[in-house]
Formats: sequence, C-alpha cells, structure tokens
Amino acid sequence: MCATPTQPSAQRRKPWAAARILSAELPAAVETFVLEPQKKGIPLSATTIQRRNLETFENRAQGAALIAQTSPTTDVTPATGLTYVLDTEPAFTWGIGPYAHLIVFNGDAPVQIDGGIEFKARYTFAPNIIAKGVVRQSARTLPLASVTKNDTDLPTVRTTGSRYGKEGNPVIQTLTLAHYGRPGADLYSRVTAGYLEKLHGGISSEVLWKPVGSQLALGAELNYTTQRDFEQLFGFQDYDVVTGHLSGYYSFDNGYHAQVDVGKYLAGDWGATFGIDREFENGWRVGAYFTVTDVPFEDFGEGSFDKGIRLTVPNDFFIGTATRDKVSTNLQSLQRDGGAQLKVDGRLYDIVRDGHTAGRFGDTFGRFWR
Repeated sequence: MCATPTQPSAQRRKPWAAARILSAELPAAVETFVLEPQKKGIPLSATTIQRRNLETFENRAQGAALIAQTSPTTDVTPATGLTYVLDTEPAFTWGIGPYAHLIVFNGDAPVQIDGGIEFKARYTFAPNIIAKGVVRQSARTLPLASVTKNDTDLPTVRTTGSRYGKEGNPVIQTLTLAHYGRPGADLYSRVTAGYLEKLHGGISSEVLWKPVGSQLALGAELNYTTQRDFEQLFGFQDYDVVTGHLSGYYSFDNGYHAQVDVGKYLAGDWGATFGIDREFENGWRVGAYFTVTDVPFEDFGEGSFDKGIRLTVPNDFFIGTATRDKVSTNLQSLQRDGGAQLKVDGRLYDIVRDGHTAGRFGDTFGRFWR
C-alpha cells in the first residue's frame, strides 16, 4: 500500500517532515510514501520514500543522505486509487499591518522612506485560482521627492513613479486574479489579470518548461498592459503596450542561479536582461543584473543602462517561526524608462524550482530526522 499527501497545505511542508509524520501515524500496512509538494495549487514533483528505508537508515551514520539517494524524485503522475485530503484552511484571509518602502540612489533624493498601513486580502476560488489585493494608506505628510526627470523621448513608464499616490489618499497597490496550471509534462502556466503593479495594469501570461531533474529551464511571457492613473485607483491613462520575453534559467550546483531574458520592454524598446543570484542555505539570496536595449546610452539618460542589486530575505529570519514568505527588494543606481520590465507577482520559475529542490531534499536534507 502507498499513501500520497496531496492536500494544498502540504506545499508548505518539506518532504522529510511529512515522511516522519506519516511513518509515525499510519498503520504498518502502508509501505510506500509518495510526497507531492504543491504551490499555487499545482503539483511540482513526486518523491517516493520506502518506509523500510526510514526504519533501516534512522540510526545509521549519514542516514539522511542514504534516504535521499534511495528516494527518487520524478514528475507528478496521475494518482490512481488515492484519496485526496481536502484543505482545511479558509478560502478568504485578510490582514492589516504596517508597511515600509526604502527608496535609494534616486538622483536628487538619494534616500527616501515611504511607510504607512496596508490592508491585504486573498480569496482562493480553487487551489490554483487566486484573487488577492493590497490597499495602502501612506503615513507621510509630504509627497516623496521626484525620483528622476524624464529628459528623453521614451514613454514615461517608470520616471513618473513618484507621482503615484502623492495626494496621500488610500491607493490600490495591486488587485489581481491569477490562474496556475500544468498544461503538459514538464510544463507550467500562469495567467494574471488586474492591477498588476503600482504603475501598470492588464493581463500577463507565462509558460515554463522545467523537468524535475533538470538544471535548465526555459520560459516565455506575453503581457498587455495599460498605464494606471496617478490616483492609483481604478482609472487608466492612454498609454498601452504589448511586451514579452523569452527566458532561460540555469541552476548551478554551488547555489548560483543565472537568468537571461530577451524581448520587448515597457517603453517599447527591445533588448536583453542578464542576471545572476547566489542563494544561501539559510534562504537569503543576493544577486545583480543589468539590461541593455536598443535605446542608445545618450538617449537612455543618466546611468546609460538599467542595472541593480537585488536581495531576498526569508521572513522566518525575523519572526523565528517556519514560513515560506519572503521579502525582496531591488537597489538600483537610477530608475529610468529604458529596459523597464513589468513587476508582476507569482512568476513561475522560483515557484517551480523551489518545489523541485524540496522534492530532492535540497541543501537541507540533513534536517530529515529532526
């Protein structure tokens, strides 16, 4: 007999934790555990663990490594004859709390801070169909200083960012409906519609190819967006654009991850973005990127081309309890309009790679027996 935990809540558990729970709670007749981590309602991989291996290797030196070697991880297959456990978490969740946004290296205003109160809400229609939004009320009494000046002929897709929400009224930061899917073997999909980010709204679609055991992944993204009104409520301006990228990703064995995006950007320019990140075993991630497009350096403006440093910190570093939530920020030398990409939440690569890494026990399988 075998058991497969496929409930949505299993996506937040590492396979080793689930295996230990199953071995302690299920009857001896269950000999095989098939663990399927999920995120955004899509199954990401399947790790098969034999119960006898748990019992055999528990008290051996390097037991966790032996478990990893004898537990194959594959793509998810139809779970014939298995019983799915319903999710017990509420469909609607919400919260109110403070927010802070640090803005650095922006021309005449090298350091600025925006902060206040934000309301977050999320409704899960199905495990892979999710609506969510963020409404913010800034606490600042004066508007932020102008970030940059647009002295080029490019559409102002980023340089007018300081004008958004400057009146101090509540604003809709994001309001989206997203669908995630598995259209085929090794394929993942995402479609997101709504107010995608602070400056732009529309529809974003994405397809990713990534086999479970592959260090290489390939993706394609196509977006249609319209620039939002400065009030940051429900209106739009008269600038719209179709953007898209072909992307290649590669995960090196030493924790480095490389990414190349080639395509069309928000200002209508064409080019490529190159990035590399280093992910540490504690979940911290730091990287750098640069973008070069067909906009000449002199037309791009101060800074010549888009570039920056990005940092991701897991929330459990601050709160001390296990969570998969993270905080990410970009430090840019100067925000200009050339080389600007849409900032849409929930892109596929990190979601899928995290599930595949978890399925292979990742860099932390030494915690298996804890």
